[in-house]
Amino acid sequence: MCKKKSITPLDGAIELGGEVSVSQLMESPLLRQEAKALAEALEQDCRMGLLSPGQTVESLLRQGVSCPSCGQDEPCIKDGGCVCHVMGHPCSTGSVLGGKRLGEPLCCQACPAGVDLPGILQLLREGSVLEAQRTLMKFLPMAATVCLACGKCTGACVRNREGAPVAVHRVMDWLGKTISSHPEIFFIQPSGDSKKWIALQRPTLANLTAAYYLRRMGNHVVVCQSVPAGEVLAPYGERAASLAGPLGEYLDDLSYMGVLFEENSLEDLQQAYSFHQALCLERSPQRDWDSMLAEIPFGVEEARKLNLSYGLKSFLEPGGNFCTFDREGAVLPPALGEGQETCSQQAALREASRCWNCSCFGAAAGSASAALLMLETVIQTSQRRLRAQDYFSQAEPWRQLKPEEALACLEVPMSGDFCSGCLRQGEISLCYAFLFEGGRLQVLRMVFAGVAPVPIRVTAAERCLAQQEKASLQPAAAAHEIMEHIRPSLCCMQGNEGKPLQMEALIQQSLEAALRS
Repeated sequence: MCKKKSITPLDGAIELGGEVSVSQLMESPLLRQEAKALAEALEQDCRMGLLSPGQTVESLLRQGVSCPSCGQDEPCIKDGGCVCHVMGHPCSTGSVLGGKRLGEPLCCQACPAGVDLPGILQLLREGSVLEAQRTLMKFLPMAATVCLACGKCTGACVRNREGAPVAVHRVMDWLGKTISSHPEIFFIQPSGDSKKWIALQRPTLANLTAAYYLRRMGNHVVVCQSVPAGEVLAPYGERAASLAGPLGEYLDDLSYMGVLFEENSLEDLQQAYSFHQALCLERSPQRDWDSMLAEIPFGVEEARKLNLSYGLKSFLEPGGNFCTFDREGAVLPPALGEGQETCSQQAALREASRCWNCSCFGAAAGSASAALLMLETVIQTSQRRLRAQDYFSQAEPWRQLKPEEALACLEVPMSGDFCSGCLRQGEISLCYAFLFEGGRLQVLRMVFAGVAPVPIRVTAAERCLAQQEKASLQPAAAAHEIMEHIRPSLCCMQGNEGKPLQMEALIQQSLEAALRS
């Protein structure tokens, strides 16, 4: 598919060819009339130096994060490095709504169990300890057994470059201990009954991991040839054998939730139970520390597959990747040293505040990308059609495109009877569109740029102003109410303290423009 070179009216949309220049767009009467917010956004981006008139439409898709701390001697996390310069310095163009994870963090890559470690630390930062515990259980029900002895996640932390890694393994160990001490919360008997009986032929680490997930979904699970925890671990060496105590507690927790442990072999138990399935899960015959750790994700995956084969929905949903942060916490020294015998909740929460989530904390400053998102533009490439809502959800959205994939055109819906536009104050811009029918606000869209690493749609405004009567709309009061809904999610970087006031002022200005329309 060739790149198009024209601005073409379609049925309810404007087609912007990939080779049309920014200057042609700004000079287009059709764009000014039917996509006013985009026309104004382009002018603002040119004034700010984010676009130049000679660039093409394709450049609108490549407006990335703007951060004055980029381009230093040492590359930042966004550029493949191991530091975030902005977290240690005042930054007037940083995010006020959180950071966007750029990829799989090094701690997750290092974790043998594949745990979403930054996601759990994020929940702890938000004060959601119970949800953090539940999330850990989705990946690793025996965290108290292996995390402290493993430590691969802390060894991989990007903050090792500063000599101050986040002690992730110690936080996970603390969470695991709190989980194990409350079986009545985390190892409860399942409410449903699948009517399936599953035999685990002997207590391997993979089988014991799978036992939790199989029982959790309502299956009846029997572990054959049961032996004490020390004998389960003995083949894996001295390092593993030292974990017999916490593994024993995990086995007690499995018993609490109804997993049955029998000393007899599968053959001897066939008379007592009508098994639907007999499993003997082992990753490999090798017996060392790393092979023992590899048993855990293997057991999780095999249990998931078996549950799905029984029509039992997996409960291992992935978490989100947009994080809040605590700048003061991020610059604290480590709270947990290797010599500490125990970890308190206060120390664990303090340590969680030091995690950067391996995210970008700059801001997407481009007004044009916010306008394309607000207008619900369709991106047509040489291979597929993409929604702007999906495309601009990433801090570096062009990485979604394949090397051989080229932009053909953008299809921008016409504004029609909407009152729309783009406003800017300092580093922040707001693209908006309002539609009044019968004296009431029927449709409202607001998208901010300059407040996060991606353009942000203000859904709080849509909820607050839905069906609002035009005659009773008070712009100042409504803007203040919207910001009160947004305020709990704000996490301002040093130097950004004035941005919330700018956001409120822009919302008020957009509402005043709507009343004048």
